Amino acid sequence: MTLGENITRLRTQKNWSQGDLADALDISRQSVSKWETDASIPELDKLLKLSELFGVTLDELVRGEEVPKTETAMPTAQTVPASFAPQAAPGREKHHTIAGTVLLCTGAIILIFCLLLAGDLLAGLLFASPFLICGIICLAVKKRVGLWCGWAAYLCIDLYLRFATGLSWTTIFMTHLWTYEMNYMRLAIAWMQFFAMLVMIVCTVRSYRTLKLPATKKEVTWLIVGWLAALVVLPLLMSYGVMPLWRDNLHNYSNFSPYFFINILYGYVRLTLVNVLLVRTLAVWRMKREEKKADRNTAET
Repeated sequence: MTLGENITRLRTQKNWSQGDLADALDISRQSVSKWETDASIPELDKLLKLSELFGVTLDELVRGEEVPKTETAMPTAQTVPASFAPQAAPGREKHHTIAGTVLLCTGAIILIFCLLLAGDLLAGLLFASPFLICGIICLAVKKRVGLWCGWAAYLCIDLYLRFATGLSWTTIFMTHLWTYEMNYMRLAIAWMQFFAMLVMIVCTVRSYRTLKLPATKKEVTWLIVGWLAALVVLPLLMSYGVMPLWRDNLHNYSNFSPYFFINILYGYVRLTLVNVLLVRTLAVWRMKREEKKADRNTAET
């Protein structure tokens, strides 16, 4: 029985999925899949964690040999440390449920107050939407809840600022042309939008820091096409395809013109595409780095 077959057998006995095991080891699910198909071999520290997770010795894990267990055996070799156990997830889900309920109740209260005091349903939805959306995320999403809630809050606030001020983070490119009469507070708002966006992008990349993808021809092709679309095709399409069609409405940018909504949609689509491309590009780079490291170690031995 190979090491990969042993890992599969022991994982199945625990009723864990590949994702559960990956979370317990703080690695990607693809890495677990490669181990189980014998496409790669876990490093020594991962082997030690696997033996602790499954409650077996290294001989049992690597060779599949049964080692007699006695009542005087060390308990640490047979028990799974709490910090590695995937069963800890229900505790997190409980916290997410509580947080989601609190956020939904808060959003409902804000909505009711706006209806009773101002009689304005639109304003109520506007102010309550971050709480309602984040509450739904806490109840419906199991992984990276904080990340998705952060993006939801950012997009809600960014959308409100676009409607309320007509500004977006792209206004920062006019910094050298800004004058006192144009109100420096508006420029400051644009810079805050920009830095908030950078923070969320960094958080997204960091959240997927364990993801690793093989540099297959298909993956590399899609990455190249994606980056060309994000950096070249979409900007050109917006500048020379969409803007000329709505040339007469450009001066109504802050008055809910069709161009206003198209520009918002364009900005969010491009932001999503850049985030996906960054995560996948770094995942391919990590895998290539590991492969080069393994090749060097093989050559040295």
